Amino acid sequence: MDNLDNNMMDSLSFGEIFGDPTIFESDDEPLWDKLIQQVIDGNVIPVIGADLLIDNVSNPHKFIIDFLAKGFRITSNPNSFSELVYDPDYMKANKNKEDAIYYQVNKILASNKFAPSERLKRLLSIRQFPFVISTSFTPIVEQAMQAIWKDELRVMRFNNNPSENNDIKSGTDLRKPTVYYMFGKVGEGAHKYVLTDTDMLEFVSSWLSNADRARPKNLYNELKDKYLLMLGNNYSNWLFRFIWFSMRKSNMGHGMLAYDQLDESLIHFLERAETFTKQNTSDVIDQIMTRLDKKLKENELTKFDRPEDNTDVFISYSRSDSEVAEKLYAALSAQGKRVWYDRQNLTDGGNFMEEIRKAIRTTKYFVPILSNHITQEKDESHVYRNEWAQAIEVAISMGRTFIIPLAEQGFDFYRAAIPEKLQQHNAIFFNGDDDMSAVAEKIIHNMNQD
Repeated sequence: MDNLDNNMMDSLSFGEIFGDPTIFESDDEPLWDKLIQQVIDGNVIPVIGADLLIDNVSNPHKFIIDFLAKGFRITSNPNSFSELVYDPDYMKANKNKEDAIYYQVNKILASNKFAPSERLKRLLSIRQFPFVISTSFTPIVEQAMQAIWKDELRVMRFNNNPSENNDIKSGTDLRKPTVYYMFGKVGEGAHKYVLTDTDMLEFVSSWLSNADRARPKNLYNELKDKYLLMLGNNYSNWLFRFIWFSMRKSNMGHGMLAYDQLDESLIHFLERAETFTKQNTSDVIDQIMTRLDKKLKENELTKFDRPEDNTDVFISYSRSDSEVAEKLYAALSAQGKRVWYDRQNLTDGGNFMEEIRKAIRTTKYFVPILSNHITQEKDESHVYRNEWAQAIEVAISMGRTFIIPLAEQGFDFYRAAIPEKLQQHNAIFFNGDDDMSAVAEKIIHNMNQD
């Protein structure tokens, strides 16, 4: 720069001196990479609001408000349940009974006339999202989850009554297919779910309270460290801040907010808190699905170089059963489970075996494939028998189901020289021509029983 005098500086443009200033453009790729990796690791909790629920209806809550206003001939065009409840004409029609609104909303939604939106169904079809929080009292998220998870789905809710609020047991509980109603569920009594501004203030106050019994303690502690994916939650500025803070506390920026319409000052607040914000919720869902699919395919090519820690399932098998193991891996992965099994002809090499042992110690469930090949190999030395021994040790210390054997029809546990403590576990049986998707569902069903 010493060679550029002031006259030259005046005559040259910024671009001629420094080039195209792309360094000032926003680069979202690192943020997308972080989000997708968190999805793969099972750390993302979708928090679904009313604006994502129904096609061609911006918000089913407002639809219900308009329906009731029309039915009671209210002319003030209320935008919230509070405005409706305290409208003089509405109060007069309901003889000043404020709680009548809950009975009316219960009756409207009892018919289940609302169908989940296509973008909601696409989002929840991602198997890495088994645990979902709904900030709407309507059953629409539950309907969409029910279609995907069937009998596995668990329904929990917070209704602002400490003796009735549902809580998870531990962090592993977030792996179970669940809809959690953060602000109560329709069908319960007055003030047991959020309709009015007063309801919302009371619920948020309970979530913010330091009293353990005022909120679900275990869920609250887990949410603080999870990546929250906020979709369709277009609340007003300060209300959203309170909701976000009630779940975040010490980890304000660990999440993403996708919005269609939002107060500009709220967007700036979240960006200052290092929250990933993107406009256009539908586009965000498309991006997540496309990027996730690409990342999973990339991982498929590299993930078997070394054993992985902290997986959902560890598959132990004979090389003779490679085809069965491959199909089982694909079926479990399609269900959103993080699975490890090796594709290499392992030896008893010390370093590798120590990594295998660590992978078994940190996995959630151990699935040994027991086939007639195991019987034929009973007098041979194989790595899978070392894996069984390690899994038996872990199972003893666990105090819960850890080993879920997958046995071929007709398999003889005694002739195959299977350890007694492995025989004690109830096996799931399969035929060689079975659809592994159905077998995987049985395994996952057993996993969800704990």
